[in-house]
Amino acid sequence: MEKVAVLPLDDRPVNYDYPRYLARSAGIDILLPEREWLGNPWRSSQHKKLVDWLEKTAPEVDGLILAVDTLAFGGLIPSRTSYDSVETILRRLAFLRQLKQSRPDLPILASSVILRICRNNSSEEEKPYWATYGANMFRLSYLEHKGDLFEATGEELEEKEHLRGQIPDEIYNDYRQGRARNHAINMAMIDFVADGVFDYLVLPQDDTMDYGWNIAEARKLQLTIRQRGLTEKAITYPGADEIGSLLLAAFVCHRSGFSPKVWPRYSSTNSPGVVTAYEDRPFNEMIKAHLAPLGGILANSIEDSDLLLYINAPAKRQGDSYLQWYVWEGIEEIAKKIPQNYQAFLNQVASQRGMRVTKDEMQSPYRNPEEFVQSMIMNIIQNKEVAVADVAFVNGMDVILGSEMVRHPEVARLASVGGWNTAGNTLGTVLAQAVIHILSRRGTPTPDQVAAHLEFLFLRFLDDYYYQGIERTRCLLEDFTALGLPIHGDHMDDPGQLAIIQDRVRNRLNRAAHELRQLFISSGLVKDVIVSDIYLPWQRMFEVGFDVKVSLS
Repeated sequence: MEKVAVLPLDDRPVNYDYPRYLARSAGIDILLPEREWLGNPWRSSQHKKLVDWLEKTAPEVDGLILAVDTLAFGGLIPSRTSYDSVETILRRLAFLRQLKQSRPDLPILASSVILRICRNNSSEEEKPYWATYGANMFRLSYLEHKGDLFEATGEELEEKEHLRGQIPDEIYNDYRQGRARNHAINMAMIDFVADGVFDYLVLPQDDTMDYGWNIAEARKLQLTIRQRGLTEKAITYPGADEIGSLLLAAFVCHRSGFSPKVWPRYSSTNSPGVVTAYEDRPFNEMIKAHLAPLGGILANSIEDSDLLLYINAPAKRQGDSYLQWYVWEGIEEIAKKIPQNYQAFLNQVASQRGMRVTKDEMQSPYRNPEEFVQSMIMNIIQNKEVAVADVAFVNGMDVILGSEMVRHPEVARLASVGGWNTAGNTLGTVLAQAVIHILSRRGTPTPDQVAAHLEFLFLRFLDDYYYQGIERTRCLLEDFTALGLPIHGDHMDDPGQLAIIQDRVRNRLNRAAHELRQLFISSGLVKDVIVSDIYLPWQRMFEVGFDVKVSLS
C-alpha cells in the first residue's frame, strides 16, 4: 500500500480529517502529524515538532502534501497576524531543500496561500485593528488596485483618497508590509518549483474578488509562473481550505496516469458566466483552474467525459446560505417563535441587502433545481459517474436543492457532493473525491475503500446540507435566543456556554443523521451509519466536526 504524508494548513476537520477519508477511499495509507501540533486562531503550529516529523516521515512515504503556511507562519490564521521577517521565514523553510536532496524521487505537492483581505470589521481572524478599520481597508484595497489599472471612475478615485485619509499611516503601513512579506514568500516558493524542490505548487487566493491588493499579487505570481515556463507545475486560483484534498487527488491522478475529462452541467443557462462572491472569474473558468493540478480538462462531449459535473450555481448572484432558513421558514413565522427582545434583530436581517439577494436567488425562475435533480438521478441510474458541486449560496448547500436530493436514495451512488464555504472550496473538494472514486471503481476497491467513500459522502450531506444549510441558523434562532445569547455564533469564550451550545448542536445533528441514515440504508449500499464525536472545533458556529462510520450491506 502506498503511503502519503500530509502536513495540513491547520487543525480544522476540513484540513485534517477530509484527507483521511479520501486517502482511505484511494487505498492509500495516510500519515498525519499530531493534531495539537497544528495552528488555529489561538496558537501557532509547533515548528520544531513538525520539522522532526517531516524528516522522520519522508524516508518512508511515496508522496508529501505540504501546506507551506504551517511551516512558514504557524498556520493560516497566524499567516495574517505574524510579524516575522522574510529572512526569518525563509530560514524556517530552508530545510525543505535538504529534505528534497535526501529524497529526490519524493513528489512534494505544496500550497502557499495568497493572503486574504477580510471585508468586515472583525479581528476574530485578523490583527486587532481590523475590528475598526477592516471594511475600509478592504474597500481601499479594491479602489487602489482598480485605480492602478486605470479602470476607476472619478468618483471612485475621490472615494479612494477619502478612505486613505480615514486610516492611520501606522496601520496602513503595517498591513501593507505584512502583505509584502507574504508575497515575497510566495515568490520564493516559485523558486522552489523552478529548483525542483516542489513538484507542484498551488498559490490559492483566499477569499478574493475581481480587484484588490491580493488580486494584484496573484496576477504578478501567475505572470511569473508563465514567464518562467512553470505552468505545468504551478498555478494561482481562488481557494484555500480545499487544497490538501485536491493535492492528494492530484498525487493519485499523477501516479495512475489519469487525466480526468469533465463535462459541466448547470442548473441555469446563466450560470457558466456567473462570478461567485469570493472568486475573481466566471465559474466555467473556475473549473478549468481547479482541474489543472489534476492534469484534467473540460471534455468535448458527454460521451468523451470521465465525469458529469452537475453544478448548482447562481442564476444571477450568489446568496448567503445561513439566510436561506429565514426565507424558507419565513420571517413572520420566526418572529412568533423567538423572544420579543430579538425582534429588532429580525427586522435588521430582513432589510439587509444579503437577504434580498438570497431571497431573489431562492425564488429565481432562471434556475431549475427540480429538473437538475431529475437529470442527475437519471444519469446515476444509467451508471454514469456524477458529482454535484452546489455553489448557489456561499457557506452551505442550497436548501431547495438539498430537500430534493434527499428524497432519492440514488444520491448515495454519487461520485461526490459538496456545498460548503466558498465556491472554490466546494469545487476543489468535489473534484478531489470524484476523481479518487472513479479511479477506485476502475480497479477492484476494497470494502474499506468503498466504506470510506460512502462515509465522506454522508459527511458532506450532513455537514453541508443539514448543518450549514439548516441547523446552524435554526440553532442560532432557537437555541441562542432561548439562552439569551447574541445571534452571531462567533468564538465562545465561556466554557459553560460552549458546552451547552455544543450539546444543542449534537442533538440537532444526531436527529438529522438518523434521517440521512435511513436514506443511505434504503440505497442498498449501506447496512448502518454511526455518527460520533460531534463538536465545534474552533468554538464557534461556523464549522462543525464529527466522525462517520459506515457498515456495508
